Amino acid sequence: MTGLKPPFHIAIFCRSVVAGQVKTRLIPTYAAEGAARIYAQLVERTLQTVRQSSATASLWVAGDTQHASVIDWAQRFALPISSQCDGDLGARMLNCLVTLAEKHERVLLVGTDCPVLTVDDFEAAAAALSTTCPWVFAPAEDGGYVLVGSNAPSAAPFANIAWSTSKVMAQTRNALRANAMAWAETATLWDVDEAADAARAISAGLIAGAPKEH
Repeated sequence: MTGLKPPFHIAIFCRSVVAGQVKTRLIPTYAAEGAARIYAQLVERTLQTVRQSSATASLWVAGDTQHASVIDWAQRFALPISSQCDGDLGARMLNCLVTLAEKHERVLLVGTDCPVLTVDDFEAAAAALSTTCPWVFAPAEDGGYVLVGSNAPSAAPFANIAWSTSKVMAQTRNALRANAMAWAETATLWDVDEAADAARAISAGLIAGAPKEH
């Protein structure tokens, strides 16, 4: 039948909403509770967007999978919960992608920090994956990426990456080239890491924000 999109799955990397343990770079401006409220809003926005897509989805949690916030998300959005494995971000993403690839033709993985991700971004990323293009990324303005997807996951793009730095996407491209792997990139987006990013999201009406620390 025409018009049907290829099946794909979205894994959402998240952690429970615990003040002082999420969005820590926002704490000097918004205090621990304010940063946690901003984080909760970002998660909610991500989950709402994922639900509007044609994909199936799952929560991949760092930390307490039984925390009230995680259970609430899983119940309201009908999402299965999995624990992220031990290791650095690359090891955790690889484990997630490989695990899900056993049951899904295409797998996208996103965090919860990008309030401007849209359903069209998900659909475009999934459509970019093919027999000749096993990887797709949505670069971030800060030099990282906000989405990674694959239909044939392997360790190469995740090895020896300086995570949480402005070098992530450049190093990932180099790793892909070194391993003769094709990849696609969707539009460059921005995410919320610093106080200026939070202010940008609030100004754009993407989140309601939180009172600033005085």
